[in-house]
Amino acid sequence: MRKHIILTRLIKKSILKSIFQKMTNLLRKISNYLQRNKYKKVLGRCDNNVNISRQAIIHNPQCIYIDKNVGIGDGVYLGPVIEYADIPYNPKIIIGEGTWIGNHCSLAAINKIKIGKNVLFAGYVHITDHSHGYEDIDRHIALQPLTSKGPIIIEDDCWLGFSCEILSGVHIGKHSIIAARAVVTKDVPPYSIVAGNPAHIIKQYNFKSQQWERYNK
Repeated sequence: MRKHIILTRLIKKSILKSIFQKMTNLLRKISNYLQRNKYKKVLGRCDNNVNISRQAIIHNPQCIYIDKNVGIGDGVYLGPVIEYADIPYNPKIIIGEGTWIGNHCSLAAINKIKIGKNVLFAGYVHITDHSHGYEDIDRHIALQPLTSKGPIIIEDDCWLGFSCEILSGVHIGKHSIIAARAVVTKDVPPYSIVAGNPAHIIKQYNFKSQQWERYNK
C-alpha cells in the first residue's frame, strides 16, 4: 500500500513537472513572439524566427537588418551611429541568416558591418568600423570626428572566438576562425585561422590534402 502511495505521488509530481515545463515553453514562445513583433516594427528588416534577448541594447534600429533564424544573446549592443559631433552618418548593420551573436558582443558602425550566414559569435566579441579622430591636439578627442577605413565584411560560416576584436576596413573570408582575444586589423583569406594581436594566419585549409595545415609564409 505504501509503495502504491509513493508511486502515485511520483506520477503526480511528474505530471505537474511536465505541465509546468509546457507552460514555461509556451510563455517563452509568447514572449519571443511579442519581442519579434516589436522589433519588426522598428528594425530596417526583421525576418522570421529571430530571437533577440530582452537584455540586448539596440540604438537606431532602423539601420539594422536581420535575416531569419538569427539569435542575439544577453547584453548584446548594436549601435549604428547616425550623428556624432554634428556630423551625420548613414550606417548599416546587416546580420545574415542563421547567425548567432553570443552574450555581451558589441557591434558599432558609421559605415557598414555585414555579417554572412551561419556565423558564430562567442561572448564579448567587439566589432567596430570606426574610431575617434585625434589629429587636432587643441580639441578634445571626444569632440573630434569619427574616422573609418571602410566597411567590415564577415563572410558565411565564420567563427569569432571569445573577446576578439574586428577593426574597420577588414574583410574576413568564408569559413575562417578568429581565435580568442585576437585583434584583426587586416583582411583574412577564406578558410584561415588567425590569432594574436595584431592577428596573423596560423593555419589554412589545404583542399588538395583536405587538411588544416600550419601557415609558414
